[in-house]
Amino acid sequence: MPKKPPAPENTASAADIERAILALNKMAERLWGDGREAEAKALLDALDALNRALDRIRIGESRRAVTLH
Repeated sequence: MPKKPPAPENTASAADIERAILALNKMAERLWGDGREAEAKALLDALDALNRALDRIRIGESRRAVTLH
């Protein structure tokens, strides 16, 4: 029976992901200011999806913490 692969050693925390999202949001603002609205909108749409995924991760982590105690 195959074993589970080991977890990656350099996993990102929710805070790391949030900082990356904020940095990309600033990039989208600069793109918008440079008149590149289409690129900025595409980036903002992707960031919206990432934020929703991050929320789901946090909800899962909080549920896991509740069930462990």
